[in-house]
Amino acid sequence: MEKNKLKFLIIGLGSMGKRRIRNLFHNGQKLIIGYDIQAKRMKEAKEKYGIKTADIKEVAKSDYEAMIISTPPDQHGDYVRMALRDKKHFFVEHPTSTDGYKEIFLNKNPRIAKAPSCTLLYYLPIRMMKKILDQGKIGKVLAFQYHMGQYLPDWHPWEDYRRVYYSKKETGACREMLPFELIWLNRLLGSKVKKISGATGKLSDLKMEADDLINANVQYANGIRGNIIIDVIARKPYRTLRLLGSDGVLDWERFDFKIKVYNAKNKKTKIIDVPRGHPETGYVNEEEMYNEEIGDFLRAIDGKKEFPHNFKDSQQVLNTLYALEKSSISGREISVK
Repeated sequence: MEKNKLKFLIIGLGSMGKRRIRNLFHNGQKLIIGYDIQAKRMKEAKEKYGIKTADIKEVAKSDYEAMIISTPPDQHGDYVRMALRDKKHFFVEHPTSTDGYKEIFLNKNPRIAKAPSCTLLYYLPIRMMKKILDQGKIGKVLAFQYHMGQYLPDWHPWEDYRRVYYSKKETGACREMLPFELIWLNRLLGSKVKKISGATGKLSDLKMEADDLINANVQYANGIRGNIIIDVIARKPYRTLRLLGSDGVLDWERFDFKIKVYNAKNKKTKIIDVPRGHPETGYVNEEEMYNEEIGDFLRAIDGKKEFPHNFKDSQQVLNTLYALEKSSISGREISVK
């Protein structure tokens, strides 16, 4: 791949689509066509970033070599099928539906890079915690608690949350975020969820159809047990993890920028500072992990590196969500396929 010469088509120019433009720029890619069903978003992207825009009906097969799908998470399927039909590389934001997966699994073309988003695998504190566990600093992990929460109107304060996909039932924020968080939790714990029980529901007076809280109890295939809370009602944002090990405890609160490791033998806690990244103005999440993620997609296109997350992995975390939803209705623990 000659630098700056790969032609990209970005589908969806909302918050994530604009971020992916920045990610491509960071990685030296400038040849971008953007499309969104909202004309005002295409106008904004063209004016802000200087990219070309076009109606999807006007985009020819020769106009692009790689597609980035940044639509709402239930609208990926048709664009996946388009990329496969045109034999183009594609990157997909995290979904809430497996629409398009059948076609992906049937396509055996090794020359097409197929990459589902796994942004938090690139997040520095998660990488740091993985190293700590691999070094045996708290012994064998036995159990954990994890809480991810942020008040939904604070997600995109520049727009009315009631009009955004994450307030709708099928694409609700909690429904999107549980499998998204499981991608890195599974990698950190070295296993996958085997059984799950719990409940989903709406507790707040937020004006939306979507659930605003998930409370899940999980059992991993390697025996680790845990509790996961995902909510969009916390007026203070959280990403809080506590890992209980045979020889110690690891505590991480993302917004404290520290990892605390308690050693049961010497009764001391080591506090490890986490370097701060650089969020775009108006955003909470740092840009660095998104830049690295797209960098790996480019390397997968070049055949230099296998993308670290695949669609079978993606389907498994979605199956975990679906099993939880069954448990919420039945009140029983459900096995995850």
